[in-house]
Amino acid sequence: MICKVIDTIEKHRLLEGVSSVAVGASGGADSMCLLHILSSLKDKYGIILKAVHINHNLRGEEALRDEALVRDYCREKGIELTVHSVNVASLSAELGIGTEECGRRVRYKCFGESGCDAVAVAHSLSDSVETTVYNLLRGTGIKGLCGIPVKREPDIIRPLIDCTREEIEAYCKKEGIPYVTDSTNLTDDYTRNYIRHNIIPSFSRVNASCVKNISRACSVLSEENDFIESSALQLIAAAATDGGYDAQTLASAHPALRKRAILTLLNEKMSKQPEYVHTDLVNSIIENRGGKVEISAGMYATVKNGLLSFSENKKSGGFWCVPFDGGKADSPYGCYRVFSTVKDGGNADAFDGDKVTGELILSSRKEGDRFFFGKRGISKTLKKLFNEMKIPADERDKIAVLRDGENIIWVEGVGVNLHYLPTESSKNFTAIKKEG
Repeated sequence: MICKVIDTIEKHRLLEGVSSVAVGASGGADSMCLLHILSSLKDKYGIILKAVHINHNLRGEEALRDEALVRDYCREKGIELTVHSVNVASLSAELGIGTEECGRRVRYKCFGESGCDAVAVAHSLSDSVETTVYNLLRGTGIKGLCGIPVKREPDIIRPLIDCTREEIEAYCKKEGIPYVTDSTNLTDDYTRNYIRHNIIPSFSRVNASCVKNISRACSVLSEENDFIESSALQLIAAAATDGGYDAQTLASAHPALRKRAILTLLNEKMSKQPEYVHTDLVNSIIENRGGKVEISAGMYATVKNGLLSFSENKKSGGFWCVPFDGGKADSPYGCYRVFSTVKDGGNADAFDGDKVTGELILSSRKEGDRFFFGKRGISKTLKKLFNEMKIPADERDKIAVLRDGENIIWVEGVGVNLHYLPTESSKNFTAIKKEG
């Protein structure tokens, strides 16, 4: 068992350049086995070992029992221990996410606060295979079939990933390592438990080596996944342009590569793990050469004029108005700056500063706003103008309007109002620009 862990550590260089390791110690067999093995190997690899335990406060006395066992073991072995107590039920309700996902976030946040170079977590080969089956049932792609990676950047390592749960429990029994069993793991209330207790045993009756065989398939898929991921990053780099990504470049790629590139982008843009439906939505507007889809609450993907872009629908609560301070104004949607320019600068957003009689302010549109343009002084309401420009209704309040009191000087994306345009005799040329 310990030789298998050493092989995993050295094959994947898990401790290369690492001087300190924090072990996530829940009190279960896997984590206590990991803590025991790394404690026996710390001198071999020259590492400082710490333990981190998180009490999720979900199981009352049982959770206190788990915490006590970890405390006693670390005290006996002289291992530095940090205990975090978090009310996961309350926090999950506050964040609007499930307790399982909330607990996962809490754990990795606490691990990150350990101050160690690496965090060792006790996922096993059995966990990895169960994850593959779970993802398969959800309709995953290659990435989801690869199981749990031995290392997750930047600092999460899994030294037990090549050991089965049966091997781990046998090792604990042999070495007299104490551990506790989470009572929730004994029921089929959770999908993963059902897979563990029913599906994997059924597979084993068909082929006794199913866990090792599935693991081998995961290894092959992982190599192929690395190739696709690398190619997708190259595609993203080729498509990247000002303000987004060239939709034609993406559309010309093989569908498998294009969808992986989309998934990679969604992982960057979304606050939660993207699913197949999100990838499919974005792929559809790329293939259709246009459109707008909501990929999560308030987050949109748009293909317009050959450009794929992502935007967040920041709601300002209706009308907004901000003054200029030192030539700058911070709106809910970006910072704008007014500055002196020159007549020959060719700046389409330049106006005659001498025609400004009041204080400059920046705001959103207002009911009845009119814009004057053309030599004949034709005017249109901003509402009609935005309709003609096909600006989505949920985007219109984001458009900045520069005002001189009640008069419109400039409208973002439209230009300068006729009455404020510079003339041959103008001397005070002023421009407005969005900085972010």
